[in-house]
Amino acid sequence: MRPGRDRGEGAVSHIAVILVIAAAVAVVATSPVGGKIAGGLESAICEVSGGGGCGIRSRAGDGEPPLTSPPTPGGSGPEGQPREPSPSPGPPVEEPPPPPKSTEQIETEAVLNETQAGRDALRWVEDNGVRVVYRNGGGSYWSDADNVFYIDTSQTPVERANTFIHEVNHAKNRNVPDPKEMSREEYIDAAIEEETQGVIDEIENNQELQRLRGKNAPPDTLLQAEYEAAYRDAVNAENKARAQAQRPPLTPGEERRVGEAAGRQRVKEAFENGEVVSSVDGNTYPDNYGDAWDDANKSCFLWIFC
Repeated sequence: MRPGRDRGEGAVSHIAVILVIAAAVAVVATSPVGGKIAGGLESAICEVSGGGGCGIRSRAGDGEPPLTSPPTPGGSGPEGQPREPSPSPGPPVEEPPPPPKSTEQIETEAVLNETQAGRDALRWVEDNGVRVVYRNGGGSYWSDADNVFYIDTSQTPVERANTFIHEVNHAKNRNVPDPKEMSREEYIDAAIEEETQGVIDEIENNQELQRLRGKNAPPDTLLQAEYEAAYRDAVNAENKARAQAQRPPLTPGEERRVGEAAGRQRVKEAFENGEVVSSVDGNTYPDNYGDAWDDANKSCFLWIFC
């Protein structure tokens, strides 16, 4: 036995085997299945060379995903991987119920529900998000800026219902007329036209209530007597003129057209001549709307000193 010679020959043999296998790996790795075969040959080289840790090192393309940190609840994980869903927040929180209606509001809405005009007004307010505030004193009025109208509860339920209908007319014409888009005189006239229509709406609603309630009919509302007198006088005057001219009398439709035009003019005159004043400050409507135009059209120095 010759230990020194045996050790030298074994080393040379091992080196020769390793070189042959390495050349084979280089050739095979270029083939379509080179990844898998190269992996096996590489393991063989490792075992022949007596290297430690064989099979531990990961290789690209061997089908094993890289180690990642545990997924975080919610969102997306690394490389677009979905993360675990976040815990459910539970059922949605219920909104608190609306505050109970006041006695005054219940009474007012009960009257409004008696007439078609009243029901339409209630529905319009609800559909358009208009807020109605019932409070004692201060008069009743509409606020363009806040989309709110105020009802003075010192009135009777019927008066409040008629006022409600009047203010809905203002709400339907929010920000119209515009004082910046017309002359002072045009603005005052347009604003009084709106007031006139609101009063006519009140009158027509009250007339329906009177017909429906019969003996328990409410009294006339603001300018109702004046409106009806002008209506009646205009129809009678026209029929008298027709009779003298030997023409047929007005038809019901013609009577309504002639009478309504005369009634409207009478109501408008009451606003123009100061017969009717504001329930808020006692001023005439031409004065208040004139002041509103002046305020909207003030000349300001550097937008500061107005």
